[in-house]
Parts: sequence; C-alpha cells; structure tokens
Amino acid sequence: MSNSSASDANEDGQAKRLYTYLQSPSICAAELDGEICLFNPSTATYLNLNGSASAIWNLIASKTNEEKILAALLDAYDVDEAVCHSEVREFLNEALEKGMVEVHPL
Repeated sequence: MSNSSASDANEDGQAKRLYTYLQSPSICAAELDGEICLFNPSTATYLNLNGSASAIWNLIASKTNEEKILAALLDAYDVDEAVCHSEVREFLNEALEKGMVEVHPL
C-alpha cells in the first residue's frame, strides 16, 4: 500500500489518473437498506456510509481510479460535478485515514 493520501493523489487533474483505490481486505462490511457500515477490526473503528458513499465502496471492490468513480456517480446521481468531486475526495480521505481503503499507483 502506498503512503499517499487521496488528497496527494488528486492535487491536479492529471495526478488522479495515476492512482487506484481498493477496499482494504481486512474490513468487515454489512449492508442494510442500501447503506453500508464498515468496521476495521485492527483499530476498532467504524464508518457508516450513506447511499453515495456505499456506491463508492461497491465501486472500489476492484481497483478503480477516481475518474471512474466520479463518472459512475455523476451517471447515477443528480449532482454538480464539483460537489461530487469534493465528496468523493472527502470519503476517500476519511476511509484512508481509518485504514478502510488502500491507494495504489497505476
């Protein structure tokens, strides 16, 4: 796993294409009514995901870059692109900080 954060990986339009995101394999996930709760047993931290964050979690079941995540969310939700981009970054940063997502160079 790289030591980069999602914000490091996304400082400009080109950089975001150089990284992929993937669910950390040790994370326990449970879905209820379309929303997912994540638990990291090694740190005893959890994260409750709303519908759009749950969609991101499902997208990163296999290595996916931020550009593909954004395209999928913009297709699925009626949301401004800048708002979507900001919220994707916020989710990825929080999930990375809690050890729930891995970032990998291409």
